[in-house]
Amino acid sequence: MCHNQYVRTKRFAAVAGLGFVLVLTASAQSSTTTINQSPGDYSRDTTVTGVNGKTATYQNNATWGNGSYTDNKSVTGFNGKTATSSTTGTYAPGSTTRDTTVTGFNGKTTNYQNDRTWGNGTSTDTRSYTGVNGGTRTDTVSRSNGVVTNTFTGKNGNSRTTTHAAGFHRFRR
Repeated sequence: MCHNQYVRTKRFAAVAGLGFVLVLTASAQSSTTTINQSPGDYSRDTTVTGVNGKTATYQNNATWGNGSYTDNKSVTGFNGKTATSSTTGTYAPGSTTRDTTVTGFNGKTTNYQNDRTWGNGTSTDTRSYTGVNGGTRTDTVSRSNGVVTNTFTGKNGNSRTTTHAAGFHRFRR
């Protein structure tokens, strides 16, 4: 998945979450939030009752420890439709993984995966994005012995590989 799609996905999630909060505050008659937190565990449940007696809910449950984590979120609107996000990941010296699945209010699902490994002068970063139509894009960047190899596979299955010498990166201001 290219960086721009990842940014758009993050922005969509943020905008959707902000929209939910605005809807809740604009039409809320009452609201209850319960938060529980302990080492390696967090949960938040919010229920909002509108002036018409209908309820909307937001739930977030996260756990972490022993080299892994999960973060599950669920939003149910006043219309009874639910959207969910589930992220799982692992972390260890020399590697990390992250897998996020988002199901929208329309029931359509997208998936984002990121697997990274590094050590002994080499690194590999593989990112893939599966859209609501089922097509998957994958981008793999490998660095080894001063050479960078980038392999991009599009939704149609066609691949393109480029190789170049690793250069020094200048930080932008």
